[in-house]
Amino acid sequence: MRNFMILTLIIAAVVMASGEFSTGGAELLKFKGYVISTFNTYGEEDADPDNGFNVLATIEWYPRLNDWVDAKIAFKSQPTKYTGSFEDLSLTTEDITINMHFNDVATFTMGHFKRPFGHCYTRSGSSMYFRDRALLAGTFGDFGKRDIGANVGLDFGVADIDLAYTNGAGDNEPEDDSHKSFTARAVIEPVDGIQIAGAFGSYTENADSTGETSISATAMDFYTVVDQSLSETVELSFVGEYMMIGEPMEDDSDWTDANGYAVTLLANFDLDGNMLQAVRPAIRYENNSPGYTGDDPENDEGAIDFCLNADLYSSKNTVQIGMRNYTFQSEDEDGYTDMYFGWRMKF
Repeated sequence: MRNFMILTLIIAAVVMASGEFSTGGAELLKFKGYVISTFNTYGEEDADPDNGFNVLATIEWYPRLNDWVDAKIAFKSQPTKYTGSFEDLSLTTEDITINMHFNDVATFTMGHFKRPFGHCYTRSGSSMYFRDRALLAGTFGDFGKRDIGANVGLDFGVADIDLAYTNGAGDNEPEDDSHKSFTARAVIEPVDGIQIAGAFGSYTENADSTGETSISATAMDFYTVVDQSLSETVELSFVGEYMMIGEPMEDDSDWTDANGYAVTLLANFDLDGNMLQAVRPAIRYENNSPGYTGDDPENDEGAIDFCLNADLYSSKNTVQIGMRNYTFQSEDEDGYTDMYFGWRMKF
C-alpha cells in the first residue's frame, strides 16, 4: 500500500508540474483506470471467512511522443481473496509496452502485454458485466494471459489481425529457455455490431532436464459478439466463446485436450435519469472439461452467473449485485453459490 501511495504522489507531482493532464486528449500525460470495491459472501462449505471485503485499483499511463510513437504503463493493486486489510495490498506491474504506429493499418508493439488469445481475458476489467471473469480465463495454461515479447497489429477496418511472438514464460517472467510462444488472432466484423473471431496459439518446452528434446502443444479459441439495438434505449448483447487447450505431450500419448465454453446474454436499458442512468442485467453459463489421459475422469466444472449492473449519476460509476453458482460433475465435490455487492468507478 505504501508503494502504491508513493507512486500516486509522484504521478500527481509530475502532473501539477507539467500543467498537462487529460482523460481523453493526446497530451504526453494521459491517465485512465478504475477502482473496484466489493463485499463477498462465500458459499463453499467451511469457507473461512464466509464473507469479506475486497478492493483493487488499476491506473494506466499513456505517454505519447508524437503521432507515431506512444507507450502504456499499467499498475494494479489488489489483496488476496481472503485478506481484505489495506496492509495486504500489493502493487504489481501489468502492461509495459512501446507502440509504433506506422500508419492507420499497422502497429508494432514490444513489451509486456496480454497475448491476443481469449475474449474473456483480453477485454478490459473495467467493462466486465460480472465480478469475476469466465472460468475459461483460468484454463489458458501456457497460451494466454500476459507475456513478454512483440506483436504486430493490423487494422483493415472489417478485419483486425494480431501476430505475437513472446517468451512463453508467462506474467512478468523473463525467458527461461530457448523456446518461444506464437499467438495469432483474426477478428472479422462483417456488419456493425457483429464480431467473429478465431485465435491460435503454440507452445514448446523442454521434454527433460537435458534440453536436447522438446515437446509442443497448440490451442484454439473461437468467439462471437453480437450487439443488437431493439430501440433507442434498449440493446441486447450476446457473447459466445469456445476453447480447445492442448498440453505438451509425446505424440504417442493417449491425451484428450481440455475444452470449454461460455455464453453470455446482456440487456442494456438506457434510462437517462438524474440518478439511475442505465440498468444492465446479465447472465452467463459456462462449462470446462479438463484434459486427461485414458478414460474420461468425468470431472467437468461449470458455473452460472447473474449480475445486475446499475449506473448511478454517471456511466463511469456502476454498482453490481450478483451471484455465481458453481457446479461439479464429480460426485466428490459439492456445488456452492457466492454472492456479492460491488462498486466500480472508472476515471
